[in-house]
Amino acid sequence: MKLNRMYPAIRLMLGLAAGLLVSGAVAGLAMGSLALYEWTKTSPAFNLNTIDVAGNRFVGKEDIIAVSGLERGRNIWSVDLAETERRLMLDRRFEQVAVTRSLPGTVVVRVEELQPIAFVQLDRLYGVSERGALIPLSPGNGLPDLPVITVDASSYRLAPGAAESEDRSFETLRDAMLVNPEMARALYLMRALRTMSPGMYDELSEIHVSSPDDPIAYMVEGGLAIRFGTGHYPRKIEMLKRTVERLEADAIRTRLIDLRFKDQAIVLPIVSNRSGGGRS
Repeated sequence: MKLNRMYPAIRLMLGLAAGLLVSGAVAGLAMGSLALYEWTKTSPAFNLNTIDVAGNRFVGKEDIIAVSGLERGRNIWSVDLAETERRLMLDRRFEQVAVTRSLPGTVVVRVEELQPIAFVQLDRLYGVSERGALIPLSPGNGLPDLPVITVDASSYRLAPGAAESEDRSFETLRDAMLVNPEMARALYLMRALRTMSPGMYDELSEIHVSSPDDPIAYMVEGGLAIRFGTGHYPRKIEMLKRTVERLEADAIRTRLIDLRFKDQAIVLPIVSNRSGGGRS
């Protein structure tokens, strides 16, 4: 009977001992984790020594690293990933940015750049996005086959030998192009052509918007020049499509189609097999 009365006490003591062991183990693990965490924050093994950049084509790797604010030699756990992404997105040359750690000492920056739909020559050659943002081009990366937008760039070029001042920085130039009416006109015409006549858009070589009577679109095939003038581009493109169809049907070749006059397409033919070289 006495032995039976002792069983609950023994079980209680064993339970308390087990609880103490578990508590000690948990406390030991917590202290060990804290020590490990403190070690990773100070150990040279976790210094940031490699910054990998992926997805870039037009923006140079070192330029991206400079904008990101990442510093080689710092502890990798001190890198604020969200802040680095925010800093890069403020640059406006990127559609998407993702920054991740790759232990022990690498940060990977993946970017999706703004895509150029044309080039423009200012103080040097830039890409232009659909929204009109300038995209610096890195030499040696190769250039896509895109049309060129020609604007009056005299006020954007530096005199030979002149040093670039702060107010001629890329950001200032980019902001000036975003509100440039000639650039907006050229981009609107390109969007209208791409929507209404994809085949003609694919043949587009250059758009001049450097004078009040422009834009003038130059095609790859035969150097055809199309004078659009200002405004009513969708209506003019429809008229242009009908004019080109008629010229092809009559086997008439031309180097100029003038759409500046209301509801008229003036064509200067250079060869006509059926119409005898007359003007249409």
